[in-house]
Amino acid sequence: MNKIRLARVLTACALVTSGSASAVELGTVGDTKFSVYGYAKLDFTYDLDGVRAGAGGLGKSVTFNNVAVGDQADTSRHFDAHAYQSRIGFKTVTPTEKGDLTTVIEGDFFVDGDLRLRHAYGSWNNITAGQTWSNFVSFLGTTETLDFTGQSGRGGVNRAAQIRYSMGDFHVALEDPDSAQSGMDYVERDFVNEPDRKDSMPDLTLRYESAAGPVKFAVAGMAREIAIDDGENDDSAFGWGLTSAASMEIVPGTVIRAHVAGGDGIGNYLHNTPTAAGYRVDNELDTITAWGGKVGITQDVGIGRINLAYSYVEADWDDAVNADAVTGDTDEARSFATVNYLWSPIDRVTYGIEASWLERETIEGDSGDATRLMASVIYDF
Repeated sequence: MNKIRLARVLTACALVTSGSASAVELGTVGDTKFSVYGYAKLDFTYDLDGVRAGAGGLGKSVTFNNVAVGDQADTSRHFDAHAYQSRIGFKTVTPTEKGDLTTVIEGDFFVDGDLRLRHAYGSWNNITAGQTWSNFVSFLGTTETLDFTGQSGRGGVNRAAQIRYSMGDFHVALEDPDSAQSGMDYVERDFVNEPDRKDSMPDLTLRYESAAGPVKFAVAGMAREIAIDDGENDDSAFGWGLTSAASMEIVPGTVIRAHVAGGDGIGNYLHNTPTAAGYRVDNELDTITAWGGKVGITQDVGIGRINLAYSYVEADWDDAVNADAVTGDTDEARSFATVNYLWSPIDRVTYGIEASWLERETIEGDSGDATRLMASVIYDF
């Protein structure tokens, strides 16, 4: 190994990590190519109305629980600015006798400015192992938003520890059932995270993603076990989920996108779902059905593009209500609409403005909505 070139690689990595360099071409050490990528992003947010008193705004990324419903006191005119979505990634590519070996490590700063792991995986000979997007996820139906949360009602945007095997357009994976960013356990009577949760096997996901003429499409399925065990009593239930996504350029410069997802016990595999995978009454566990979808259109205009999208997600709480396992102030449905304009005056620089509207409705029928304005600057490298 060339020690001088290796020293340059390590020095470049140190410069990027310390923030004293914005872009570095790392070059090659032996047969391995090194590269660094990412972006710095500034977000300005202004919440016009509908914010629950005490919430202090809708959050760095819109949070439905911060929307006032029913007779909750609401506040207005909340401003915030942050750069937490900024991220950095490190990638290597090494040729082998059976194809390239690729490794990726990527992080961002979205949790209060602390570096968090987004991706850490290797891929070789059709096998991917590590933490990356769940195999249940497809971005074909995703419309661009400046808000980090993005549209509800699509396959959960989880990054899961997994091992995946790919055969052309078909992919199958075993995934960590408590995948990164799930934020969901099983609902107990007091609606807290279930302390007796047990994971006894990985989730199974399958996805097929391809194209037919101008249409790009993906279909995916998920099967899982949800379980509890307090040392004396235990129970388990079977959960499943299905999703499909598609995009199509109907005329040059105009693209439509759609996404639907749902299942029984789908939990965190449904993005922005108002429910966990299941609920517990005494020592019995049952699953919760939820579904959602989104539609969007992108239109090229001048040096940029307009994106318009609407999404909706809903949970079926009837059985849980009848079992007295959930309170009436729990969200039953959530909707999210966005319109933005993104433009790039030069390569690797993007400006954007966005208006978003979100609404939530509880089991009891109380509802509330809020409006956010947003502006962002993104410097890409």
